[in-house]
Amino acid sequence: MTASGARGRLTPRREPDVIIIGAGTFGSVLAWQLGQGGDRVATLLLESGRLQRTEHVQNAPLAEETVPPPGLLEPAASPPAGNGRWRVPWRSQLPYHGLAYGVGGRSLFWGAYCVWPVLDQDGIRDRWPAGVMAELSSRYLPAAAELLGLSRVAPHFDGELNRRLRGRLLGALTGNRLPGLLPPSELPDPPPAHDARAGGGHRDGHVARLNMPLAIDAIDATEDAAGGSPRLVRFSSAPLLTDRLGDGTGDLELLTDCHVAGLQASGGKITAIDTSRGRLRVPDRAVVVLAVGTIENARLVLGANGLPHAARPVHHLTTHLRSNLTVRVPFPFDSSRGPAHAWGAAALHARGACRHPSGPDTRFHHQITAYGVGSLPEEVARRLYSDTPRYDVEALDRMLRIPPRYLVVTLASVAEMAAEGTGEVSLLDERDTFGARLAYVRLSPGPADQRTWDSMDRSADTVVRTLLGDGRIEVLRSGRFVPVAADRPTAVLEPEERREPPGCGHHEMGTLRMGADPRDAHTDADGRIHATRNLYVAGPAVFPALDSAGPVLPGVALTLRLADHLRHTMRTGDRTYPLRMPSASPGVT
Repeated sequence: MTASGARGRLTPRREPDVIIIGAGTFGSVLAWQLGQGGDRVATLLLESGRLQRTEHVQNAPLAEETVPPPGLLEPAASPPAGNGRWRVPWRSQLPYHGLAYGVGGRSLFWGAYCVWPVLDQDGIRDRWPAGVMAELSSRYLPAAAELLGLSRVAPHFDGELNRRLRGRLLGALTGNRLPGLLPPSELPDPPPAHDARAGGGHRDGHVARLNMPLAIDAIDATEDAAGGSPRLVRFSSAPLLTDRLGDGTGDLELLTDCHVAGLQASGGKITAIDTSRGRLRVPDRAVVVLAVGTIENARLVLGANGLPHAARPVHHLTTHLRSNLTVRVPFPFDSSRGPAHAWGAAALHARGACRHPSGPDTRFHHQITAYGVGSLPEEVARRLYSDTPRYDVEALDRMLRIPPRYLVVTLASVAEMAAEGTGEVSLLDERDTFGARLAYVRLSPGPADQRTWDSMDRSADTVVRTLLGDGRIEVLRSGRFVPVAADRPTAVLEPEERREPPGCGHHEMGTLRMGADPRDAHTDADGRIHATRNLYVAGPAVFPALDSAGPVLPGVALTLRLADHLRHTMRTGDRTYPLRMPSASPGVT
């Protein structure tokens, strides 16, 4: 897994067919998938960080590694050459968490929510290519869901508490008592394998549609002295990569501590890659895949030497609007019936839309988690509550197996941005320690986004009342619970207290979106940059649009599709693509 390098030159152990830049969520999935089946592809994977973890941080007991608070790039900072983990490698007026450098990337930290995506809607301007959308729906989204573990539900999320709250939510939705939210009959159909998530013998598709799809598997059902339950394991891409690295074939080479500073192009092809370990020559028949995140992918394309229209700003950057609300009430059910751990946790979701005076609706959803809490020590309870807007609490399951005193409900609400709020990525004259120009990110929600945020937050308040009734509740504010009046569930919260800054959601998308017209899209239907013959992009950078669903599921689906495409081109030898140069146009300049 090492390469030899003379001064100024990087030489891999064997000549690769595919060079992947970035071993994060999508780069690792792509490298793994290229090694599956009979048509294995010689792959070189370049990663700025290191292989430090082989699974999600929450899979290990008492894991202390967490996502740092958002911030700005420090004046003298530069992307790490392997010794860092989280860094913000671009400039912006918005605070960002940045990127997780190392094998697995941000998949080692994500919350595992996987709302099923709706890829298109009437009236939307930026549509997915019809063929891509059809293939994703029929083949690649189900395959990605199986890879992520969405068809396997842990009993922890299908206990009595989930059934009780799901019944209340279903009754309110079917009775049209939740304005702005879609009835179950209008929710996307989960794949057939998901129907078992309804639990308790239910096969009603409407019931199954309310369960939150989670990329969490249950393994090792050996019971412990406290009552026992399966160990809950969140998906990350790191185990896939380590699986291929250890398969004994030697057709995957991973180079860590290898930061990519820039690309060299000639004649419509990427011919060399400049790295912190030297210049890597790209073999004539090889392809290069960018998988370093939506913003950094755009930076590398903009800074590529020899590509037409390089260094011009990239438009159509978008992300998701996010709000968090956590409340608690005295446990409303008879918890003395049956063992305490049989109640489990609830994991549900509801979807809605905000109507606008002009333009298409903007879509949102609520990720609803709930759990019963017993007599925890105050310092433990405070930490547990403050962590729940981002992470599920079942990791502390063994601490909760006493009769619950409180029901704690968290709504993590997510909405798509309207077209007017999209931003751009441009290049600064400022350079990092490797000589590469830094990216500047501009992203600002517009008036339609504020209307969406207001509508989504009002909807969340209504859902809380539907689930918990009209009694007094307590709202989490600044790390402690504050009592509020029954008719004003969130009166103590200002909008900015529950809303996350746009840079904090990890859902950047769209900078190099796909489409047939190079005047309005940077990549074709296979993710190949129009102006090149051998440069591809993996991940959400190529999304033309997305509703409020997270980018991991559709991003993995597109990555599996890209792997099939690359394997086909390697097998057939058909790598002749027409270069489609964009003319000066507001769409891509």
